Amino acid sequence: MMLALLVFTTIGLTACSTNKQNKVIIWAWDAYANAAEKAVELYKGIHPDSKQEFEVVVLGQDDMVEKVKVALATGATDTLPDIFYDEDYNFAEYLTYYEKYFFDLSSYVNLEDYYDYKTINAIHNGKTYSIPYESGTGALFYRYDLIQQAGYDAEDLENITWDEFIEIGKDVKEKTGVDMLIMCPDGDMEGRLMYQAAGTWFYDASGTPNISDNVAFRDTFLTMKDIYDADIVYDALGWDDYISAIANQKIVSLFGATWWAPIISEYTEQSGKWRVTTMPRIAGSEQYTNYSSLGGGAWFVVKNDHSQIAAEFCKESFGNSVELANYMAKNFFVLPTNKKVVAELATEGSVFWGGQDIAACISNCNEHIPAVKYGLNTYEITYTVGPLAGQYLKGEITLDSALNQMQMAAINIIK
Repeated sequence: MMLALLVFTTIGLTACSTNKQNKVIIWAWDAYANAAEKAVELYKGIHPDSKQEFEVVVLGQDDMVEKVKVALATGATDTLPDIFYDEDYNFAEYLTYYEKYFFDLSSYVNLEDYYDYKTINAIHNGKTYSIPYESGTGALFYRYDLIQQAGYDAEDLENITWDEFIEIGKDVKEKTGVDMLIMCPDGDMEGRLMYQAAGTWFYDASGTPNISDNVAFRDTFLTMKDIYDADIVYDALGWDDYISAIANQKIVSLFGATWWAPIISEYTEQSGKWRVTTMPRIAGSEQYTNYSSLGGGAWFVVKNDHSQIAAEFCKESFGNSVELANYMAKNFFVLPTNKKVVAELATEGSVFWGGQDIAACISNCNEHIPAVKYGLNTYEITYTVGPLAGQYLKGEITLDSALNQMQMAAINIIK
């Protein structure tokens, strides 16, 4: 009896060209590589007589995406894996230009089982080309001990507006001396959360630039300006500054995706001090919500001789396995977006989070996330929008100038 083989490696693109062997190769990074490892383990248990081999290749996110894009652009598809994980932001680019290299998963995925905000970014030309996976749900992570010190409780931060958050933040900073929120506008992480929570994106569903005359974008940046003008923000210089601020307890809260939860949890000396709730919403329109997503992703299957077994494997594991979903939710706060699987999650309270079951809390937000079609060029435009937003917040340019420059950048990118 030959069991499936699981191998972890960090080999380069040329060395990854082993698709001609009887082996399904999976590329992924960070927690998603752990998901692939666990999926293979579960597959071996369910199919003990299978002779199918697997190889999980662990790559850095940027490195993996670059390798995939280079292989697609040059037609070197023999260097691609059979399965890879990537963010929904890149879906449109892959399928718009390279549809012929991807396996049609329509018969392997029942899109009715998934949240709309995921399925809208899984369909191309009427066909399904990815298996929706991680939610990337937006949430507010905050220091419960510090808001208590200022006289507030958890209920005071639930389902509130940014205006209400600002007033609480000013009071908390006055009483504790700690900045209420950390942000880095240049990186546009917080921006992307706010755009989708408001039901909008850089381009509309037809691919037309959608910034300068977009009321939701204007309201987003006006809200950011109010937050900064309230003097409650720790203005981060970059990723390392976020980590330092958490480690050195320089902030009361941050709003971001679920993948912040395991990062924050690493600081065990802060156990019991953190909680999670819905992110605040922009005031001014009923379409604006407390719900969003950032960096959620899916599994892709490359079209080759292994496509069918790869698709079956993905459907069985990443698509429908409750055991895998529970493992990932418990250990990495990676939450599924298949509603049937979500209904069977068996998560529990965490000592670090003061007994709060944050996996369940965050999962409950998923059904409310606005469905926004990301389309092409998300990262290209966000690298321009972020710095312009930063200039506006510093008073270096007007809001109209910022929005018009963003619009022109969006137009130039699609040219």
